[in-house]
Amino acid sequence: MRVGIIGSGEVAQSLGAGFLKHGHQVALGSRSPAKLADWAKQHPSAQTGSFTDVARFGDVVVLAVKGEAAADALRAAGAQNLAGKVVIDATNPSTEDEPVNGVLKFFTSLDDSLWCIPGFLRDDWRHAFKLLK
Repeated sequence: MRVGIIGSGEVAQSLGAGFLKHGHQVALGSRSPAKLADWAKQHPSAQTGSFTDVARFGDVVVLAVKGEAAADALRAAGAQNLAGKVVIDATNPSTEDEPVNGVLKFFTSLDDSLWCIPGFLRDDWRHAFKLLK
């Protein structure tokens, strides 16, 4: 299976390595693909590129960016590149605040998902792909 991962942080890189380990083709995307140079050297069978590149590449797409960057990352990937695909959301709506007693702070309530924030994505985008959270 071809897995496109939107993100370049620790979660994205760990997921990418795991998918590779299990025999999948992987592409990691970043706003700054050069940021992935070290990871690419360690995983020569993987590809790196832009959010658009990996959204086009993947049969399945994983969203693995900071929660506050999720909407912009999806817009950069392009609705046409995500249409009809399964998108696995590995984001958390955590803030940049330091954890308190080991607990992260979120910018949503405990009852809401990032996907419920008004204006997060236009309604036509919400139906462009199949979301797994």
